[in-house]
Amino acid sequence: MRFTVLSHAGLLVEHSGTRIVADPWLRGSCYWRSWWNYPEPPAELVDSLTTDYIYLTHLHWDHFHGPSLRRLLERNPRVKVLVPKVPTRRMLEDLEYLGFRDITEIPHGGSLRLGEDFTLHSFQFGPAVDSALVLSGGGYTLFNANDCKHFGLPLRQITRRFPKIDFVFRSHSSASPIPYCVDGYTEAFPDLRSPRDYIEEFTRFALHVGARHAVPFASNHCFLHRDTYAFNNTAVSPEDVRVFYTQMARETGSDSQCVVMAPGSRWSAEQGFDIQPFDYSNRGAHIAALRDAHAGALAAHYDLEALATVDVEGAEKYFAAFLKSLPLIRPRWRINFRVTDAAGAQCFVLDFARRRVERRDVPDSAGPVIDVPVVVFNDCVNIRMFSAWTASKRLRIHLRSPAELNIVNGVFSLLDFYELDMLPLLRNFSPRSLGVRARRWRDAVEAASLLVRHRLLKQPFDVAALYQLPAAKQGGT
Repeated sequence: MRFTVLSHAGLLVEHSGTRIVADPWLRGSCYWRSWWNYPEPPAELVDSLTTDYIYLTHLHWDHFHGPSLRRLLERNPRVKVLVPKVPTRRMLEDLEYLGFRDITEIPHGGSLRLGEDFTLHSFQFGPAVDSALVLSGGGYTLFNANDCKHFGLPLRQITRRFPKIDFVFRSHSSASPIPYCVDGYTEAFPDLRSPRDYIEEFTRFALHVGARHAVPFASNHCFLHRDTYAFNNTAVSPEDVRVFYTQMARETGSDSQCVVMAPGSRWSAEQGFDIQPFDYSNRGAHIAALRDAHAGALAAHYDLEALATVDVEGAEKYFAAFLKSLPLIRPRWRINFRVTDAAGAQCFVLDFARRRVERRDVPDSAGPVIDVPVVVFNDCVNIRMFSAWTASKRLRIHLRSPAELNIVNGVFSLLDFYELDMLPLLRNFSPRSLGVRARRWRDAVEAASLLVRHRLLKQPFDVAALYQLPAAKQGGT
């Protein structure tokens, strides 16, 4: 068994003569030139990369990266793609559009034999479409949790099946627009999801599952677009994770180690770790150099954005269909999407109570206002990409009161549900959807438990309580 960290969330695992790559984003940017790999993968590693299998955890572009997938298909036209079997067929349709023909869906909790003594296991979690994978072979177990934040019964399903986990890979920084994209968030929401929260969540998760080694993963990117460059200050360094992890492992008496693995770093059962050195403390200079190196691509995109005009017809059609998909009992929300092109600003006001979209020159007097760049907006309404949009941080949220954040969160969730075929509600009762959800009954039990504890009993939501450390190690050393 051996593995190589390829990029942000890209992982190559090899065993018994079989190679599998997970979530390859290998070159270039994603999310409308917002996200870039940091550090970038070694060119020689990307140029020589071939694989027998590709596993894609979910649809977000830093995991489902079209240009990288096409490159792997060109290198091996017979490559097999594995995806979680979820209610929506969107992943299948997008892969077929890219030219893939050998696609296999893995049901929740299901497995697939990749080679001699080499098996992949897939586990879904959460209301949206996301999954984690476990690879076992040669007496080793790799748990690639990635962005999938298992806890409670769903996590116990994994740890009971795999009581000995040698490596866990998990994200450790924010991909959410909240709070960072909210205007004035430092004053309105000073304690909402701080970098320390992400570090502690990563640490407790890995110690909770008893991993021998924990690898900070799937958060190794930077922002180069001029609209999002400032968000580089919000990122969590994997070295900060390692320092905190080492201290907590020591306090709890655990011999688990946090290992920072820059792209190109490897581990093998025969030789152990081969770590590529990288100075994360010099982040500012590195990112400035990356911006200079990609100045041409960024400039071309800025020109494209300057020439774009709002697709009014596409927006009205999309929002009308979205609002029509809502159930009869619906919130009395109003929200404004403001898009500006060379001709000026146009606002699309969504009235949820009346299921109506209105176009105006200025925002409505009620409801949050969300500024969206025109190129981003047009893609979202024409190819149904609002479910990928929020991670890009290509938006600005203006609230009239802190309470309106609940409206924003609610609208984001409903847009996700609509694009992932969970709206209209009847779609959840198709044979495919019912079959998928029946296998995920633990999610429903855990959601009901959270509802009782935190909504009805008003108990505070504490990440630490989700990942209790083993009782035998609570005392430390």
